[in-house]
Amino acid sequence: MLEYLYPLRTYLIVAGNIERPNPMTADWVVPLSFKPSMLGVAIGHTRYTKKLIDEQKDFVVAVPTIELLKDVWVAGTVSGAKENKKELMSLTFIPSKKVKAPSIKECAANIECRVVNQVETGDHTLYVGEILSVTEGDAFVDGKADIENYRFLMHASFGARFTTTAGDIIKP
Repeated sequence: MLEYLYPLRTYLIVAGNIERPNPMTADWVVPLSFKPSMLGVAIGHTRYTKKLIDEQKDFVVAVPTIELLKDVWVAGTVSGAKENKKELMSLTFIPSKKVKAPSIKECAANIECRVVNQVETGDHTLYVGEILSVTEGDAFVDGKADIENYRFLMHASFGARFTTTAGDIIKP
């Protein structure tokens, strides 16, 4: 029944370290609080990324654009427990400012989070991350996404269906 929530923005959740980063594709990312700034990300119990976050207590939410679709697909279909994703991807992993998990140079933004809580929700764990630092490129102006010039990636439904944000700006 969750398919009725789609399309959803698609992100890369990065765990691990600079030597062996583990990006995972995730749609289930949600803002939780302004003060302190917090977000939530739901990760399946069987995912290798969950194991890494449980050990390290931090992660990065990287914001891809459509140009990174091939890497986003690898991140979501290859297990970091079995293969080194860094060797399969064309991304540049760079040190983050405040967390051990690396950021991704090619992404429009990188949101560095420290785990402050986690909630078991059926077959997923909802990680509550306090945002410690954000780095952004020119795809954001004053914290607002430039949807006229950048195509942010959205998962259209479960499986291999993606779309992008359109250039239309609609005001209520």
